[in-house]
Amino acid sequence: MVRDYVPIRTQTITDSRPSYICLPSVSEHVATPRWIPWIVLSDGSLLTLDGTDPLYRLPSLPENARCIGSTDEWLAVDRINSRKRHRYFLHNPFTRMTTPLRELSGIIGKVSKFFEVRKVLMRSTPHDIVALITNNCNYPIILIRPGKGMWLPKPRSPPYVYIIDIAFLGDKLYGITQALDLVSLGIAFDINGIPSVTSIDRLIKHPSMDYDFHVWSDEEEDREYERKRATDAEANEEDDGKRAPLALECWDDDEVPYEPKDFVTVSWHFLESCGKLLMVRRQLQIPEYSIKFTRKVEVFEANVSGGEWVPVTSGLDGQAIFISRRFCKSIPARNEVEGDAIYFVDTGEMFNTRSQTTSRPMREIDHDFSTWIFFSELVV
Repeated sequence: MVRDYVPIRTQTITDSRPSYICLPSVSEHVATPRWIPWIVLSDGSLLTLDGTDPLYRLPSLPENARCIGSTDEWLAVDRINSRKRHRYFLHNPFTRMTTPLRELSGIIGKVSKFFEVRKVLMRSTPHDIVALITNNCNYPIILIRPGKGMWLPKPRSPPYVYIIDIAFLGDKLYGITQALDLVSLGIAFDINGIPSVTSIDRLIKHPSMDYDFHVWSDEEEDREYERKRATDAEANEEDDGKRAPLALECWDDDEVPYEPKDFVTVSWHFLESCGKLLMVRRQLQIPEYSIKFTRKVEVFEANVSGGEWVPVTSGLDGQAIFISRRFCKSIPARNEVEGDAIYFVDTGEMFNTRSQTTSRPMREIDHDFSTWIFFSELVV
């Protein structure tokens, strides 16, 4: 294989003048694709897999745009105009293709400063299903088929309001809750090509125990979540009682008395890998005076027939998993990408699932506003 770097012509979405960025390339004699991971910050800045500082900003993004998610080589972008209106679109910086998500303008075009799109996930191409998770209980999940239409559940209705992360496997969309329910959502199109959820199945039910947060019950009615929140002392003026659950828990570490208290977070990440549904649970320690680091990682596989999550302790079938809040992906290991390993976007750490060891952190970027993007390279 002849490996080199060639300039790829790009073009700003609002500018007719072309510019260039350097991306990996190979000779014309190619056979199979592989994925090369890059890191994109919310402002469009790029980092390499082992980078510590941004290289440059993607030249094809306008200045008033920010990245809010990704799927493979596509970025989800939010552009705010002078009237504070949000315009959403999908953008491929490698091919310069852009797909507007006009269906969102009437729903989340004008939002409060507390509103957030937490994830944007494509099922296949930009012309197929695009799923969004937001932090607002009135529209916790949104399904779009660009150019055709969109679907929303009833405001604050179960199970959608409890879902903290999603993944596609085949034609279905799957979601997990904070209490570790696994739910599948069957999707169909009407005669106009507009998507809708036509079936809901709870494949794994949360364990029976006391929870310090709201959980999805079998008998729950559509407005039950709203009644739960109405009696919640933590529902305050800032979120107006409308915030959906987050795939994150946090607390102060009290293990060492009379020392500065480290901040600890636990996050859940959900993805498909080799036809399996995996959940990664990561515990991150954030010291007051030093760089944050991962102190525990657990991987679980969904055993649908048994209705349970099974710990994964013997590797990932040679795959490498890339974790970020905005997008997670499993790819075959090759060259600089190690197999049976989990890469974390914010610290640059690599967790080996066989030895159960974690490399030293190499960077500290914002986990909430950084994502992976994968350039599809053809190799011999």
